[in-house]
Amino acid sequence: MNVGLLKTTLVNYPGRVSAAVFLPGCNLRCPYCHNGGLATASVVSGPKGDGGEYVPIEEAYAHLEKRAGLIGALAVSGGEPLLSPALAPLIRKARSLGLAVKIDTNGTLPERLHALLADPETRPDMIAIDVKTLPGRYGELAVEPAAGERDAERLLESLVILARETAAQAGPPLRVEYRTVLAPGLVGEAELRGIAALLPAGADWELASLSPGHCLDPAWDGREPYGPEETRRLLEIAKNLVDGARLR
Repeated sequence: MNVGLLKTTLVNYPGRVSAAVFLPGCNLRCPYCHNGGLATASVVSGPKGDGGEYVPIEEAYAHLEKRAGLIGALAVSGGEPLLSPALAPLIRKARSLGLAVKIDTNGTLPERLHALLADPETRPDMIAIDVKTLPGRYGELAVEPAAGERDAERLLESLVILARETAAQAGPPLRVEYRTVLAPGLVGEAELRGIAALLPAGADWELASLSPGHCLDPAWDGREPYGPEETRRLLEIAKNLVDGARLR
């Protein structure tokens, strides 16, 4: 299996110098996704760009071994990493090297999320979960529109799992970050208010501006992100609803 590898990053794991591995395959088709090659394939090849590259997973393991004394963490993203059989062995490898582990997920695989958290060998230190828009609109992101209702239900299950984990503080502490892209047409004031109602009090909620160009759906390449004034307005709305809301 080939994976995306970012050898050193200061942004993929908050507060830590880390490496990032991107696993192929995804069950959603978000139109603004910048990892379309990963999202639509189970095996990837060729250059990744943006300072990263596609390499055999064995090379990613070798890099972690080589740099374990210089980095403090591994961030695993995708695609949707919970789909990949490579995820658990990758976490175990990072653990054996003394690295903290962060998993990025779209939240639509609650059974796999629960299994990951329940196993001490695969339980990550941090989960970053995307809440992309209102659950009722997930049909716009699904591989098939009919799957949108199922994906929405599964997202809600994942949110319950993570809220329960952080409230109970059972096992090693788990840091959870909730993430939403301010994508015009998918996320506006109404969507932010609805998403905020799903999050626990004091949630760490990261908002990000849309970055057009190289999108999975080429029609989104020319879509304009919100301007500074509207971005500030939406951020203030989010912060009034969730204290931990911030703009990346």
